[in-house]
Amino acid sequence: MMKAKVKAMARALRIVVPLTLAAVLAAACTAEPEPTAPAPDVQATVQAEVVNQLAAVPTATAWPTHTPYPTATAYPTSTPYPTGTPLPTASPYPTATPYPTYTPYPTPTEAATPTPQPTYTPYPTPAPPSVIIQQAEVPTAAPVDPATVQRPPLGSFAELDTTGRADSILRSHILGSTNCSTVAELSMELSREQDVAILKVYDLRVFVSSSSRVECAGTARWSQGDDSSIIVFVEHDGDGDNFYGYRSRTRGFN
Repeated sequence: MMKAKVKAMARALRIVVPLTLAAVLAAACTAEPEPTAPAPDVQATVQAEVVNQLAAVPTATAWPTHTPYPTATAYPTSTPYPTGTPLPTASPYPTATPYPTYTPYPTPTEAATPTPQPTYTPYPTPAPPSVIIQQAEVPTAAPVDPATVQRPPLGSFAELDTTGRADSILRSHILGSTNCSTVAELSMELSREQDVAILKVYDLRVFVSSSSRVECAGTARWSQGDDSSIIVFVEHDGDGDNFYGYRSRTRGFN
């Protein structure tokens, strides 16, 4: 508002002062001063004109009240990212160990063709001895210790194989003496069906080993009596059947 009043007063002075000066100059040039007339009061005239001009100036409209800007809300303090944990140093993979050089299997050597066994010649049937009847006194028998009894010569026992074990032995006849223990096990099973059983066969040796017959000799330990020589065997009869069994070694080899 103060600035408006100053501006209005400046405009009034620009108008009044020139007019007043012009009037004074005109009066001085056209009329002679009368010594008796009083001098005009220019200052009072100017002030009066200024007051009149100021009174004519319209009242200035007040500027609207300044609305202050809202107080800025500060951004929240940023939270720094946590310090990153460095990745562990990678451990290199160990150097691969190369596979060993492959060693080929040796070429199998064909087994030699087995020599066929000679045809078995049966022993002649012994003639029955003459029977001599003699009347004699029978002495009273003394007690006998079973462990001291000498067992009579062993007979021959055989059994038809229905389990396929004899066939497996004949197929692997090339293994020779390694089959003897299996043949002996079959014979021990068969002996359990007899009066006297075979407990063990030791000192086994192979005598015949072909695709039709495997025969081993050894010493048998019996459930009664002394140990004795024995022959255990597995054979194919030519009609498609396989047998296993044992016999006394006193009867010889087939």
